[in-house]
Amino acid sequence: MISGESMMCFLHQSLPEKSAPFFNNYNRSIRKIFPLTGNMETNRRDIIMSFAIKEIYVEYQKAPIGLDEKRPRFSWIFSSVEKNMRQSACRILVKKVTPAAQEKIVWDSGKLETGESRGVEYAGEELEACTVYSVSVQAWDAGGNSACEDTCFETGMLNFSAEEEDINRAWEGAQWIAAPRFHVCAQARGVFILETELRLEPGSQRAGVVFGANDFRLLDKNQNEYGLEGENYIRYEINLQALAGKPAQRQAAGNAMPTLDIYRAGYAPGDREDIPFASVPLVPFEREDSSQESTAAQGTGEAEACDSSLITEENAYDFHCLRIEVDGNNAFTYLDGVLVDAVAKQEFFGRTVKGRTLNPRGNNDVLTYPRLNEIGFFAGEGDSACFKYLSVRNMRAPSAEFIRETPEGGLYGREGIFCKKEGIRLAQTESGESCFSLSSAQVTADPSHSSIPMFRTLIRTREDRKPVQARLYITSRGIYECRVNGQDITDRLLAPGNTQYDRRLNYQTYDISDKIGEGDNCVGVTLASGWWSDAQTFTVKNYNFWGDKEAFFAKIVITYDDGSRHVRVSNTRDWSYYGEGPYRYSGFFLGEQTDGRRLGLYEDYSKADFAETGWEQPVTYEPVPIDEYRAMPPGFGRAWPGVNETKPLLLGGYDAPVYVVDSRKACSRTFVDAHTVIYDLGQEMAGVPRIRFQEKEGTRLVIRYGEMLYPDLPEYAAGEGGVNLVGRLMVENYRDATSTDVYICAGRKGGEIWQPRFTFHGYRYIEISGADNPPEAEEVESLQYSSVTDFEGSFHSSHELLDRFAENVKWSQRCNFINIPTDCPQRNERMGWAGDTHVFCHTALHNGFLKQFYERNLQAMADLQEPDGQFPEIAPVGGGFGGITYECASIFMTAELYRQYGDKRTITAFYPGLKKYMDYMKDKGLPGRGDMSVVGPLGDWLAPQETDLQLMWNAFYYREAALMAELAAIIGETEDAADFGKLAEEVKDYWNRTFISPEDQRTRNMDGELCDTQCSYVLALEYGVADNREAAAFHLLRKTRELGHKVGTGFFGTGLLNMALSKAGYPEDAYKLMLQTAFPSWLYPVTQGATSIWEHWDSYTVEKGFGGYNAMNSFNHYSLGSVLSWMYEWILGIRREEENPGYSHFRLEPCIGDLTYAGGSVSSPYGTLRSSWEKKEGVLIYSCEIPPNTGATLILPDGQIKELGSGSYCFAC
Repeated sequence: MISGESMMCFLHQSLPEKSAPFFNNYNRSIRKIFPLTGNMETNRRDIIMSFAIKEIYVEYQKAPIGLDEKRPRFSWIFSSVEKNMRQSACRILVKKVTPAAQEKIVWDSGKLETGESRGVEYAGEELEACTVYSVSVQAWDAGGNSACEDTCFETGMLNFSAEEEDINRAWEGAQWIAAPRFHVCAQARGVFILETELRLEPGSQRAGVVFGANDFRLLDKNQNEYGLEGENYIRYEINLQALAGKPAQRQAAGNAMPTLDIYRAGYAPGDREDIPFASVPLVPFEREDSSQESTAAQGTGEAEACDSSLITEENAYDFHCLRIEVDGNNAFTYLDGVLVDAVAKQEFFGRTVKGRTLNPRGNNDVLTYPRLNEIGFFAGEGDSACFKYLSVRNMRAPSAEFIRETPEGGLYGREGIFCKKEGIRLAQTESGESCFSLSSAQVTADPSHSSIPMFRTLIRTREDRKPVQARLYITSRGIYECRVNGQDITDRLLAPGNTQYDRRLNYQTYDISDKIGEGDNCVGVTLASGWWSDAQTFTVKNYNFWGDKEAFFAKIVITYDDGSRHVRVSNTRDWSYYGEGPYRYSGFFLGEQTDGRRLGLYEDYSKADFAETGWEQPVTYEPVPIDEYRAMPPGFGRAWPGVNETKPLLLGGYDAPVYVVDSRKACSRTFVDAHTVIYDLGQEMAGVPRIRFQEKEGTRLVIRYGEMLYPDLPEYAAGEGGVNLVGRLMVENYRDATSTDVYICAGRKGGEIWQPRFTFHGYRYIEISGADNPPEAEEVESLQYSSVTDFEGSFHSSHELLDRFAENVKWSQRCNFINIPTDCPQRNERMGWAGDTHVFCHTALHNGFLKQFYERNLQAMADLQEPDGQFPEIAPVGGGFGGITYECASIFMTAELYRQYGDKRTITAFYPGLKKYMDYMKDKGLPGRGDMSVVGPLGDWLAPQETDLQLMWNAFYYREAALMAELAAIIGETEDAADFGKLAEEVKDYWNRTFISPEDQRTRNMDGELCDTQCSYVLALEYGVADNREAAAFHLLRKTRELGHKVGTGFFGTGLLNMALSKAGYPEDAYKLMLQTAFPSWLYPVTQGATSIWEHWDSYTVEKGFGGYNAMNSFNHYSLGSVLSWMYEWILGIRREEENPGYSHFRLEPCIGDLTYAGGSVSSPYGTLRSSWEKKEGVLIYSCEIPPNTGATLILPDGQIKELGSGSYCFAC
């Protein structure tokens, strides 16, 4: 028998580095767990080690800590040197282990005569909160040999209530704490309300406010596509010129009225400083329906005048309140609380009213202009005016003020930004109020202040006791980084991750035993916006979607050798706050701004001997409920849901942590000019750079990111304003996600390393501006972030382009699996679009173990399910548009996960919601039961061929019903299974009668016109809705050949296209499709240098460049790469069997095509499955590897059929 010391060494080495600290401390506190003397049966044949338990998982995780699960499940995988290994029995022993190494058995399963090594549920005593448990598994094979292995897990709070009383009990009085003030980066604020009270002095005519001034993007010709470089601003001014002169003169002039004049300077070629960009009379804005929301859609009409001017001779020189509401690219203007400027237009869905578009690029899917930037005051030549204050506040509830400049100073006791500005005097009104006075001048200043918040607490351990264990439990609204005594506590990133914050919030548990010492200790926490606040979603107005402040919630427990505890929780008494740290700003969309001269403070603030200077008391924080917001007109998409109406569950252990999983150094650098350099990483990535700079102290560097450079085509050689964009960074497709970092150099001798900490970007190219000594290419490195730490899926062949395509799919999966499955990692979306998620799910599961990752996403969908049963198109967050092709994801993915892992608990967990959704669909799906058109609006998204929407939606409805019948039967809901089966047959009958031509069996549209698209036949076959499968297969083949073996499908047909052809008996045509290099095809982008999967088939073409999709164009979108599953299942031949879910038995049936060799692997619950083949001198050599405890049926191309157990095999045929 292996010694306990050897077994522990084996276990420690087999675990990933992330688990090692927990095991180190666990081993230190438990004197001897291995071997399991007296508890487990042993056998001398163990010495031979014919097989071994390679890894044990608790609730599908390796040695989880902080697990909130009352009945965890145990799984294990084997290694074996012999073939045909099958488990015949197992025994599980679970012990409670105290910090003082005392043990108590809480479950002994006894010897179970079973071959099951997946998901064996705990059935012992009730687990206790925050407790360590050891787990020992012994397994026997059919020959009576046994193997033993051990692991451990630790429970979390085990509180499954969101009630305040229960949370207080579990967290021992912890409070949500936040900064007492806002941190403001004016360069990154695109949504705000700016307000002032101003008065023109008698005889003066023009005065107003300025914002959006000195945008650094417009001060550098390399950072905007117009090539602008100079003064820039937006100015709103009140113009009283119409009141000048005698009444008779004004009457002769047509009774002109005072106006609101809007000036835009330096934002676009043709902007004029002397001519207003827009001018409207200061009268109430008129609209046909005053109750209509003013944010429905963009119009172009001017404000409509009426007879009653808001400024008259009587009140012309009174104080007036001017308020401007900027929601990214547009602005509404109010005078004395009355709307005076907006735009209106009659569109197909009715009259719409929206703010005036200030952005010369437009208002939808564009780079956002203006941002707040510098703000200030204006008085015309020869004019004087006074201003009581200048205020800026958030637009979204609770609309808190974050800037207020008065003659007395700024917020939070700060010195005012205008108090010492040349051109501004401090004055008093007749009533004694202080005000700013301005004459013939325009004065602006940067209102940015404070950094992202930092917190610290000191903990002194007891002198008469020795600490033996320490835990930190923490979560946040926003993301956090935590340090203990100057050390990072983990290498995970962006914790606690993305979630539906008002329903459930993950907390993390950290073992900090090895970082807590005797005497004084310090814990430091830094917060950033993450997925909580700042810019969120593709609707710019959703700034601060969840709340306007970041906050954290924590409990620290130090256990002493006598069993006593020292508890420190987050509160306003024991923690301090600092707002002048090095990280001046950080957001996912807009980047990070860091002052390198202050980084030493960040390195030291969590040390016990750090001297606090300027630290303040934090405040408690709870977000306010925010009403739903409809950005699109009714009938097209959802409203963004109301949030914070419920308190969230705080749950541990169900996470998808993000780590650095790869890195790449730049392969080249290109100088745009002496101080602007573009670096090519040679690979599309998502993460952050790590760059070595050697610059003078105070040097300001601007780092931008892009996926593509402008190609050498005529339209880019002479862009707007005649600017040559060729070879420049293309950033238009990032839209509101400016993805720009700023770093102020510390000027350290020998250079300094810069790496953002609280943001991430999607990019291939990095542009650095402002460097006197631009880094060499090898000094520029990119770190890849992902929640997929291990890729088991692999593919290699004799076709170089095909291999690159497979890698591109995997790179897009890495980049888009950052805590949740997203559509893209770079632009202002990065959201869990359900359509993208479900079409790629099947493919993704081949590449790695993703059960918990996808179940988290299913839970987010369930959290957002409407009372009537409708599922969301986006999760987390909600909102969006799509309809049944997106909302089906919960059903499709539940079935997919069951087939991959064989876990019925996945079905039972989500079944009630799935059934409720089908109730919602009852009155939508068949004639006489409603209108299927309400489940739209999207069909086969971005397909070259347009497939009839009704045909698609009804096919999806059939698939939903058929899958629900299957799922219901699996969990014993027999009546439901029968009902859903009947519904499926009804839908199928209707579909065939409506969408199949009886004459030639071709597909037709709802109106009877010919459809005849690849997608229509693919759905007919793969969703099983066609009665005449032979005809559907024939027409799919015909259509594919008519298209020259090019792809005509979009998001929902593409992943199924080759599957349908191959299953129908036409794998040669599937191969031709796969190996096609002409546009549109899978390999065309590869021929153009793609290193990831593109959103459009024509995201870029040689002839048309970006084809006008500059803004709606992602170069890292995995959906069209879902065909990789066909490569695994048909080229390699590794296929699941529906009758044996979870790969308990599977099929190996390679399809030999126009390749010399192919090989690779896929993920399974039993381990990695491998398959390869090679043509050699007229003979096919086939090899495979089957992990222990499963088996496969092998069907070779020559017709041989072999039943194989575990092991490695090689055959010739």
